[in-house]
Formats: sequence, C-alpha cells, structure tokens
Amino acid sequence: MPPHDLLPLIMGVTVTVSIAGILILRPLMKRLGNILELRAKERHQASQISPDDITRLTQAVGRLTDRIEDLEERQDFAERLLASGPSGGRGRLSEPRDG
Repeated sequence: MPPHDLLPLIMGVTVTVSIAGILILRPLMKRLGNILELRAKERHQASQISPDDITRLTQAVGRLTDRIEDLEERQDFAERLLASGPSGGRGRLSEPRDG
C-alpha cells in the first residue's frame, strides 16, 4: 500500500473509534457522574452537625475550661506552698508529732 493511501485509512479509523467511544462512553460517564454527585451530597449531609450537638459540645468545652482553671489554681497554690519550704509551713510531714 502506498504511503499516501495510508493517511486516509488512519484518519477514517481514528474518526470511527472516536465516534464509537463517544457514543458508548458518554452515557456511562454521565451516569457515573450522577452517582458520584449523589454520594458526595450524602456525605455532606451526614457530616453536618446539628445545632443541639453544637450546643452540647460548647457546654462540654466550657465545663472542661472551668475544670482546667481550677486545676491551674490548685497547682499554683501547691507550688507556692512547696516553695515556702519547711519554715513557712506547719512542719515536715516526716517529723512525728509529739502530743
């Protein structure tokens, strides 16, 4: 087959394969796109947090913050008490009481 007759054959096969691919794959890809879109919407709706849950989480965080502040105050008090040493307190715990 001469080289100048090969180009129309290649172009014809390419056009035929392209049209067949579009006719076959377009409906499949459209359906796949719809399915993926529905799954994305379902995931988005499932990930939404209700206002009641947000309220409960806010209250829980508030309670935890209060407890942390109490613990910090207790720790500061304990550190000041330890820093004062044995002369500033009632005596050492290791010394027996006479009494």
